[in-house]
Amino acid sequence: MSQDLDDIKELLEDFTSELRQQNKAKGTIDLYARDVGYFRKYLISENLPPTLESLTRQRLGAYIEHTLNRPNQRTQKPVTPEYAHRQYRSLQQFCKYLVREELLEVDPFARMSPPIVPEKKIPVPPVDALRKLLTDCDGTSFDDRRDSAIIRLMADAGPRIGEVANLDLDALDFTENTVMVLGKGRRPRTLPFGDKTRTALRRYLRARSKHPAAANDSPALWLGRFGPMTASGIQQMIERRAQAAGIDHIHPHQLRHFFAHNWLANGGQEQDLMMLAGWRSRQMLSRYGASVADERARDAHRRARLGDQL
Repeated sequence: MSQDLDDIKELLEDFTSELRQQNKAKGTIDLYARDVGYFRKYLISENLPPTLESLTRQRLGAYIEHTLNRPNQRTQKPVTPEYAHRQYRSLQQFCKYLVREELLEVDPFARMSPPIVPEKKIPVPPVDALRKLLTDCDGTSFDDRRDSAIIRLMADAGPRIGEVANLDLDALDFTENTVMVLGKGRRPRTLPFGDKTRTALRRYLRARSKHPAAANDSPALWLGRFGPMTASGIQQMIERRAQAAGIDHIHPHQLRHFFAHNWLANGGQEQDLMMLAGWRSRQMLSRYGASVADERARDAHRRARLGDQL
């Protein structure tokens, strides 16, 4: 085999082609490609060959250790264990592909363990904070109508930010008051929303019909200044609104935790929550809304009034 065909860059192109054939989500493919590309750059920086021969347990382990010990180039803060864990998983999938293609005889990850990620309890925004956030969007401008609709939909139905960003106009059904999202693994699911969210969405759609991008028959639901909004654009919008409202920083994923917590706090069934959230593992139930799980437990005890039955 020639040197060029052995190069990780060439092999990565074959890997991403395979993922596209499997109909993997574009975000997943881009993530794998970026992470494997980082490993290749590391090899070059260490004067190591960016080829198959460098895909060994020793060198992959050294890269993960290097990743854990280096600072974030943008913030200069230590790289998070979550980031190193993601690098590990991306490279692991790449090597599994190479084993299947019989380009590697042995999977170098076979006896490796991923970096330990300490469990973090993501704070659930209090209702008062979200009300202030929505009050900041309580205007009649295009941005106000759009931002109010996005925030209400995320808090009311609990979709992931990527699912929200990728919505098209035809995803909305106002007969049933539902939105169809495409989740991980390209699995579609239908999420219901309430009357206030419906009103916010209808108001936004009326404002959207007058947006310049609407004249170009753009199918994207959320429009920004330069075209369809991205997940990054939605995140920046929520952070900007939180700052303007004078409340603590809110990350879009906290709205999903807010949804999950309130579902459980109001007596919603765990199995139904798994269906709505797009989870296949029950482990996710313990992670979402974990920061206020004790509050839910105390409320359940008060409702049960166990001691009063004696």
